[in-house]
Amino acid sequence: MNLAITRIIKQAKAKIVKRESGFTLTELAIGMLVVGILASVAVPSFLGARNNAYDKEAQMSLGAVLNAATILYQNQGDFSDATTAQCGDSTTLAADIQKLEPGIDAVAASASSTNPQVVSVQAAQTWSSNSELLGCQAFYATAISRSGSCWIVRFTVEGKFLSSGTTLPIYMATQLNTQNAAVTTWTLLQVNGKAFAYIRGRSTGADADNTNGLAAIGTACKASTQGTGSAGSTANVIKSTEFYNSWKDVQAGANGSNS
Repeated sequence: MNLAITRIIKQAKAKIVKRESGFTLTELAIGMLVVGILASVAVPSFLGARNNAYDKEAQMSLGAVLNAATILYQNQGDFSDATTAQCGDSTTLAADIQKLEPGIDAVAASASSTNPQVVSVQAAQTWSSNSELLGCQAFYATAISRSGSCWIVRFTVEGKFLSSGTTLPIYMATQLNTQNAAVTTWTLLQVNGKAFAYIRGRSTGADADNTNGLAAIGTACKASTQGTGSAGSTANVIKSTEFYNSWKDVQAGANGSNS
């Protein structure tokens, strides 16, 4: 009996040794299915986390520039450049900002931001409700993230309008960053201070609409374009009423642009 069992075991081992290694088509199909399921879950999460990191990089650059602009204002009472007191598209203003924040490449308003470390800056004038010119009391900065979105900040210290009329009010859009239902959110409140907005890509292969394509956003991501205080809907230009109280509100609002 023992000899018979030993012989059967030896024969089975011989068959296993002789058997060619590999996978059947069914095993391969199941393996591919599992890999596909894992990829469908993991890839979007990875891309979302990557884009969030890219966007945070641009936001941090703008935060640093805002700090520099605040110091500039405290030093001279407005946002004009320190040499010529020019209010508008000024290479001197960009140089002043970069002296205060050397880690950022500040450029004039007519130059587009080409990466998160290149920030386009511009100073602007404001007016009172009586159409009184208050001086260089507004500041704009833009930075494009590696995800292709253009991030924009507006900083106003004094004034109610960005023009001598009443067509460009300094408004803040509805506050969204709250989980407390009892808190009444702001709705187009006239308010000074720091405000935030962004333009995101919306072009798709299905409709072939490239209005918000990466090239168009890159061209519009400069302070001279976003600092106009647009009153109406213009492709890739944020209106004066479409700025929010925080970056979280910007992304929650998903405004992106008014194209």
